[in-house]
Amino acid sequence: MAEAGGGTYAAILTDLLDRGVLGRDDAILVQFAGAFDEDVTARVGLTNCTFSNLAPDSPSSRLRRATAGDAHAMPYADASFDHVIGHAGLHHCSRPHQALHEMYRIARQTVVAVENQDSPLMRLACSLGLAGVYEHDAVADGGGTTGGVDGSGVPNHVYRWTRHEVRKTVASFDPGRVVPIEFHSRWLIGSDRALTPGVRSAIGGRDRVIGLLNGGLNTLARSQGNIFGFTVRKDLAVDQPWIGVAA
Repeated sequence: MAEAGGGTYAAILTDLLDRGVLGRDDAILVQFAGAFDEDVTARVGLTNCTFSNLAPDSPSSRLRRATAGDAHAMPYADASFDHVIGHAGLHHCSRPHQALHEMYRIARQTVVAVENQDSPLMRLACSLGLAGVYEHDAVADGGGTTGGVDGSGVPNHVYRWTRHEVRKTVASFDPGRVVPIEFHSRWLIGSDRALTPGVRSAIGGRDRVIGLLNGGLNTLARSQGNIFGFTVRKDLAVDQPWIGVAA
């Protein structure tokens, strides 16, 4: 999903920078990282990034300050980084909620993720065979040995999130606090691996048609878009009203 979601990824990071939520020199862990992530973070002006991926032979091996680790049990203490960001990686995890928990645990201020959205329109697309349920292309790109679930050669289930699920998951991680979450969504159909190869082939090269389709969907049903970002604002969290109240 790197190509399709990259504009949203950069736009979210730029907005957070413009609003002062991210600082250009803040310590940032970039999860599920590859050369694409290095390009985007450098382009928006982030200067203090540590890159990590699921597999030691991933593209992150050639990045600055790169590490490989289990996204479900990262080798960092609580609040080790100001921010933890991840693009198109949680759906490659066998336990995506646990991987999100690790991002939350390690971050002091924010967690930023860009993933696939589970919406009525996307469920319809899957049921009609228009959108993929398992991600075969990434494994093919990895030569059949990587790019799948937990960085293996097994195609991963494309885990799609809803707003409600993200809220419930964060509330389960940190029940003693109210943690604001910002959501971003858009339709971006074209090179997205969430679509089946047959659908991509059918619409490939028809830029005007694709543009009209994306424009219409974003006008009529942007909230259900296939590209889905969320920013977990630990920096704005407040204690639950019942914290400290005697039983």
